[in-house]
Amino acid sequence: MKTTTKYLAMSLLLLTCNTWLHAQRRNTPANTSTTTTPKSAAPNRAPSTKPKNEVDEENYSSIFSVGITTNTNSGLLGGFMVRKEIVIDNGAARRQMHYFNLELVNVDNYQESTLHAGGNGSGYAYGKKNYLLAVRPQYGREISLFRKSSDGGINVNGIIAAGPSLGFLKPYYVDVYYGRGYLVSEPYDPNVHSINNIAGSGGFFKGFGNMKFTPGINIKAALNFELDAFRQSNISLEVGFLADIYSKKVEIMALSDNQSVFTSGYLTIFFGGKK
Repeated sequence: MKTTTKYLAMSLLLLTCNTWLHAQRRNTPANTSTTTTPKSAAPNRAPSTKPKNEVDEENYSSIFSVGITTNTNSGLLGGFMVRKEIVIDNGAARRQMHYFNLELVNVDNYQESTLHAGGNGSGYAYGKKNYLLAVRPQYGREISLFRKSSDGGINVNGIIAAGPSLGFLKPYYVDVYYGRGYLVSEPYDPNVHSINNIAGSGGFFKGFGNMKFTPGINIKAALNFELDAFRQSNISLEVGFLADIYSKKVEIMALSDNQSVFTSGYLTIFFGGKK
């Protein structure tokens, strides 16, 4: 009886060991394949694949950007620009783009000077009769002059563009004293207002309902410096020369000569994105 029991116990032990070894042999290949086969390595390579919506830095179809500009015919803040560039041929030795631009700028007369009421009061442009606000839709061509290397740098493009100049004359307002404590904001009139009764500028946002229109044309030549930025963003500087030619003399000043041709140098910084 003891011998039979002993054989049964040994048989049960051998069966248990055999089952365990068989299970180990089944599990070992599965674990090895997870770490060594090409299929299991595929997830590790996935992050290096470019997302579908990512744009190649040098292989894009268009750029849309907005800009802030200053020029020699205005103050520090001259106006705003909206620009669209559409690539004609990305593979050309000198890449060309359609150049669409819309500008809204303030144009001053070069003879303007600022006075201060009472010597140190509010400042105003003495003799100024109108603001000239110019809206310039432009079309032209942008041509690549220098393309940056794979290590970085800047792209330099040349621009030539032209279009209509839509000139809007808005009355220039001044604050005027009429007796003690009585202050009125009025359009400047050289026959009524003088340094003796002007208290300062009447504010830019008055008189938009009384604007007059003067048509003209414009042409510009510029260089665009595209700074090194993120793959889908665009930061650039545009430096150039522009000429406005109006159909008649634009009356900005009441006490000085006016002109129909305005020339200026300008600098614009653009922020945008590529597609």
